[in-house]
Formats: sequence, structure tokens, C-alpha cells
Amino acid sequence: MNNTKACIFDAYGTLFDVNAACRELSLDVGDKWQDLANLWRLRQVEYTWLRNSMNEYVDFWEITSNALDYAMEVLNIKNIKLRDQLLELYLKLEAYPEVKKVLGKIKDKKFRTGILSNGSKKMLDSAVKNAKIENLLDVVISVEECKIYKPSSKVYDLVEIKTNIHKDKVTFFSSNAWDMHAAANYGFKTIWVNRFQGKLERLPGKPNAIVKSLDNIDQLI
Repeated sequence: MNNTKACIFDAYGTLFDVNAACRELSLDVGDKWQDLANLWRLRQVEYTWLRNSMNEYVDFWEITSNALDYAMEVLNIKNIKLRDQLLELYLKLEAYPEVKKVLGKIKDKKFRTGILSNGSKKMLDSAVKNAKIENLLDVVISVEECKIYKPSSKVYDLVEIKTNIHKDKVTFFSSNAWDMHAAANYGFKTIWVNRFQGKLERLPGKPNAIVKSLDNIDQLI
């Protein structure tokens, strides 16, 4: 990966802890909090794929809200105040502990840095500001630019459009195996941040490396 010029990161699950909202309100959610977090995230991702197939784009905030409504109904959690609190916290997700430090190391090595995410611009701007990493990112790219979700190649095209860096000089980091496979198949060098002890999918594209967190990734590029 010696010819890397840009390090681009998925946002949710890679830089930002997607379980943080449910965990923070776990006393209110009760012992269903992990089930709620998992189902919410699962439907959130699945709805992006289904809407791609139906050519019915809405922004990620609406998808996130719809997925939460579904998950709460399935788990029989009837609490409008809790719903509103969970969505509010989703705008302020915590970054994983190592994120700020490792982005600083990458910047010190003169790599371009950025986010490429399904998240809406509003959601990403809020999360980046909350994590205090604005000065460590050169670009924050939302699929709102092309109005289609990953794993469409139109999303990955946005990196070159926004940075003027060819895809073979981009290293892409994602905690989502399907996203990593798609990005690798597209032509990015990829590092799978396997935070959740997942397995490789039976899909095209393979990672250049697999790590458990972003710690010390600066040594891989």
C-alpha cells in the first residue's frame, strides 16, 4: 500500500460507535437495549439496499428513523420520548477511543483523510463536530451527493470527484464487511476494521488487511 495518497473511512461502526445511543439510554430501554441496537442497525442498512433496488431514495436520517420505529415495534417498546431521545443521541454518537489519535498520526504522514458515508450531511457534520475531529479530515462525503447508497459504484466514485485522487491510490477503511468487499471490488485498497468479530462474506473483493480496531493502522499504509 506504499502508493496510498488518501485514507478514507466509513463513518458508522468504523469511526463512530453505532451502539452508543442505546447503551447511553440502557436504563430506559432495559435489558432489550442490545437487541434494539442490533435490530435498529440491521434494518438501517437493509433499508438502504432495498431503497437502492426500488430506486426510492430518501436521506439517511429518514431511514434511521424508520429503522428505529420498526425495531421498537418488533420489541414492543412503546415510548415516544425514548424514541426522540435515541434519535437525538444518534446525532452525537461517540467516536471510538483511538479515532482522534490515529487520524492525527495519518495527517502527520501527509495523507489526505476523509469520510465516505451513507449518512446525511447533517448527521455527519454533527458527529464529526461532536467528536472534535473537524481539523483532522480533509473531506466529509455523503451519499447525498449522488442520491444512492453503498455499495453502488457511484458512491465510491465520489472520492475521486472530491479529492482528485485516483482509486488505486486510496485506502478505504470499513467495519462493515459488505462495504469493504464492495470497495475492494471497486478498486480501492481496503482494510477491514473487524470490530465485531465478523466473518468475510462470500462476495467479490478481498481486504488487504484485517484489524480489530484503528489502533496502529498508520503502520499499515
